[in-house]
Amino acid sequence: MTDNYQPAMGASEPDAMKSVSDAESTAVFTPFEVAQPPIEDGAGNGAHTKAVKRHVWPWIVLGAVAVLAAVSGGSYWYFQSHALPGVTLWGNPVMGQSQSHIAAKINDVVESTTVPVKYNGKTVNVSMKDLGLTVDSDAIASDVVNAKRGDGWQQYAFWVKKDVTVAPASADAADCATLNSKLSVSEVKAVDAVVQLNGDKNGFDVSGGQQGKGIDATPVAKAAIASVKSLGKDQPQAVTVSLRDTEPVVSDTVANEAKATLDNLIKNPVTIKVEGHDIASIDAAALAASTRIDANKNGKLKANETRNGYVVFDADKLQQYYENTIKKSLHTGREDRDVIVNGVGDVLKVNSEGHDGVTVADGADTNVGRDAVKALAKGSGSVTVKGQVDPMQTKTTKRTVVVDLSDHTVTAYENDKVVMKFNAGVGRNNNPTTGECNGDLCTPTYCDPNKYDNCTAYGDFKIWLKYRSQNMTGNLTLSDGSNETWDAKNVGFVNYFSKTGCAIHRVATQSAFNNAQLVNGGGLWSHGCVGIGWDVAQQFYDWALMGTTVHVQA
Repeated sequence: MTDNYQPAMGASEPDAMKSVSDAESTAVFTPFEVAQPPIEDGAGNGAHTKAVKRHVWPWIVLGAVAVLAAVSGGSYWYFQSHALPGVTLWGNPVMGQSQSHIAAKINDVVESTTVPVKYNGKTVNVSMKDLGLTVDSDAIASDVVNAKRGDGWQQYAFWVKKDVTVAPASADAADCATLNSKLSVSEVKAVDAVVQLNGDKNGFDVSGGQQGKGIDATPVAKAAIASVKSLGKDQPQAVTVSLRDTEPVVSDTVANEAKATLDNLIKNPVTIKVEGHDIASIDAAALAASTRIDANKNGKLKANETRNGYVVFDADKLQQYYENTIKKSLHTGREDRDVIVNGVGDVLKVNSEGHDGVTVADGADTNVGRDAVKALAKGSGSVTVKGQVDPMQTKTTKRTVVVDLSDHTVTAYENDKVVMKFNAGVGRNNNPTTGECNGDLCTPTYCDPNKYDNCTAYGDFKIWLKYRSQNMTGNLTLSDGSNETWDAKNVGFVNYFSKTGCAIHRVATQSAFNNAQLVNGGGLWSHGCVGIGWDVAQQFYDWALMGTTVHVQA
């Protein structure tokens, strides 16, 4: 096209313009001016205005900006599902590749990789499958696509590099059985270490593995993994192997790490909640029923599985355990908890554990297993299902004992009400009227500052040791240098409360000495213990549970 183009003779103007359009679809024009017609004034005279210059180049710039914006928007949309600029996998460029494409490439390389293995003049080709190794290509591809994502504008900067280095498989997890078979080696198979539920069903124990004899598959696996990491560019070189001691796939180290993972999940259990209330937890028994140990940390999992380190959780098995065990233990009617506590709130005995009243909405718990294994893989969390909860309440009965040295009495309280009161004999050096300690043989004589005792001649203690019958013998050097010895046989119903030997027990007489005879101590004394009547000692012994608080006062 030329700037002085003229229509052909006989051609109409519209046809001429059509020819121009057909001849060239894109043209660049220089700015031009359009002269406006004169405007007539009232007298009929024409008044000319200044010619207006209209520029086309702003529209071209605006168009370029629009194209650039469209390209940028398209790139943003494109990279939402593709590897970002600057991302590599094991050093291989993957920018712009989709997750499915990357996963397919990994799978192709895994399936096609074989390692030539030589032994005693024989060469065989060994694949990843032969070694018992799988590769979770989907997880790796997901890591690649999400690499750099969320890093602001830098995620699109090609000069900001990110190499995904996650191992495709664990070479130490390779199984040598097929390798030995292909090389005609008689293998003594190694025995895997085992993680199993303990006898109390509240934790896990490890049974150690045993070495075997055969071809070590580890160097073969390393060669195969190296080829996979090159995405097929580097073909494995031949590996010469020899007969040697072989390690189990699940070694003691792997088993103990798996146990540590399980122990942490027992310590911080994943719970099942209804209306914000914990109605159950994934305990040791539930974990044992729904897990397996996989030494290949990055191995491919089934659709219903997830992992935390070496521990693999099976959602279907956990759902089955929930249906057969956990759900059947739930009760729609509430039962309150009933406990006995001491004076400082320590639980001494549980009369009834109690339970919430729980009603799970129809169909609300069909995905408990699936949701729970996701939380287990994270190491903690909870699963919420719809339903209703009538929370249990706790009924507490507080038991405490007061030993009054001036009144020579032992009083048993439940919820601050007297339930038993006995006469008592006390330490020889306690003043019979005031109860104050005036020598070495007082009740009590000493308390442990690191325990509940408060280290005064009087104070607060807990029953920490009990005997139905005991021979009591002792030898004490007094402050004046003299010795005090005693030898009492078959002292009944002993309740130690101080760590230096003070106890409440049946009075140490050779024949029955009952409660009524012990008014004001009955003329009896001790080396620091509190003696009560033969007729009430067993009743007190059975009532005073281990841990019951004892307050001694003058």
